[in-house]
Amino acid sequence: MADSMTITELAEQVGMTPRNIRAYQSRGLLFPPHIEGRVAYYSGIHAARLQLISSLHREGFTLAAIKRLVDTPGSYAAIVADRRQRFREAESDISVTVPVSEERIRALFEDDVPEDVTDTGLVWRDSDGQLVSHTVVVGVARTLIELGVPVDVVASLQTEAVRAARPLAEMLRVRLAEHGLDTSRASDLAKVAVHLSATAFEIAFLETATRSAGPPDGD
Repeated sequence: MADSMTITELAEQVGMTPRNIRAYQSRGLLFPPHIEGRVAYYSGIHAARLQLISSLHREGFTLAAIKRLVDTPGSYAAIVADRRQRFREAESDISVTVPVSEERIRALFEDDVPEDVTDTGLVWRDSDGQLVSHTVVVGVARTLIELGVPVDVVASLQTEAVRAARPLAEMLRVRLAEHGLDTSRASDLAKVAVHLSATAFEIAFLETATRSAGPPDGD
């Protein structure tokens, strides 16, 4: 199943030329597109990677250095954390969102997907009605997939994270109202709360992921 963009459309999205994109792909910086017939199709994941490459290049990294960074999980995790911090502080030079294909979202979940794909929490519609997702989320998903995590597991993980985040966000909204805090500070407080939640999730994930395998509880 094809994703949504031809190389020309992708080039327009990220502000490059098709020749630039092919050059990055030939150097191993960009993973191959999906081929259908004789046409190559690219996704928002490709756009997110290209935006990251461009950002690192502007910061003075050589293409060889960028390849080492994006090919090394530990280094790439540090890059993602840095970009996430910049997004929170509105200092990033990378677009916050990238376009995604509705067909791709439906393929991730097969038959278990709501009629409105935005209900999955993975995507939303921008002011123009285009289906988009967060650049960092897309980049992290790609990293997990490259590390061997099945695509459907990544999609389920993202969806469960959204489900867990929504009640936390609602709790913050209610508590802010209860304490009569200045709503003009809500954005700053939410960013700090997100950082707190992300840290708690990291601790829980590390503890569980590194736990020695044993029989299920109750056995």
